Amino acid sequence: MTYDVKAPYDVHMGFGPVFELLSSLHTFICRKAYKKTDLSSAWAEQVRDKLSPDLSGLLGSMEINADWKVIYGIVCMLSDEGGIEEVVDRLESRTALELNEQALAYGIPLPEDMEKLRSLALRLLSGWYEEYFRYADANILIGLEQEAERRNKEKDAYSTMEWVDRITNGFRFEPSDGLTRVLLVPQYHFQPLNIIYRFGSLLLCHYSAGIYFQEDDFLSPQEYRMIRSLGEKSRLKILKYLYQSETPRTFIEIVRHLQLSKGITHDHIFKLRASGFIHAHFDGETLLGYSARLSAVNEMHSSILGYMERN
Repeated sequence: MTYDVKAPYDVHMGFGPVFELLSSLHTFICRKAYKKTDLSSAWAEQVRDKLSPDLSGLLGSMEINADWKVIYGIVCMLSDEGGIEEVVDRLESRTALELNEQALAYGIPLPEDMEKLRSLALRLLSGWYEEYFRYADANILIGLEQEAERRNKEKDAYSTMEWVDRITNGFRFEPSDGLTRVLLVPQYHFQPLNIIYRFGSLLLCHYSAGIYFQEDDFLSPQEYRMIRSLGEKSRLKILKYLYQSETPRTFIEIVRHLQLSKGITHDHIFKLRASGFIHAHFDGETLLGYSARLSAVNEMHSSILGYMERN
């Protein structure tokens, strides 16, 4: 299968403490994803034990919904320069009318009550920063900054589509009406999952940075995930089906091919996707379908050989 390597949009790397603060908040709020993250539910339980009752209760009432997306967009909109405290100050100093005007300019959907949402965003950001994020391992932000610098140095060595594929471990952002810019942001907390939001002409993609803190010399969680993901018959069938298909296949087409339930099929696809064995094709935030990503087979082979040759 071949693809046009030219992209009708600009792609940039983004990094800053505010982005990872948002990612860590997203990870804590997204309770359904705890078992799928590398940090696991154990991290959420440890963090919850250290939070004040007020913040813990507030976060317990939050959902990954339309309001959260607006908060995400507004905070990103205010994070061009400066650190977390500067962004909080900007959010506090802007009037609801000013925030509405800026949101419209950035293509962020307006909430029914911007003042109420601004107040909620301030409580979330200030509380999370003071009670969790400022005490998180400093090596996380150092590693993310190094990842962004490393990826930027690679940019001229690949076509745009190839560069995005390498960074995101298999994402294909298809041409989409009005889409002119893609911002790729490395993240630690939500690994190996991704956060994708579209705001007007901008598509924001938090991708797994592959940063791990291990004390042994075993394979990284991502490398081990690749090996485990292929040790299941149905996943190999999915990979073969996609490899033999001339065009990307939708989730429903894969369900029909496997003749398994949607839930089981979704789990198999997630494991293949997280391991990098399949491309995920997007129109903005909308997932269109999947195709085989065979470069991951070579990556896995190199990882195994590297581990065996390691002293």
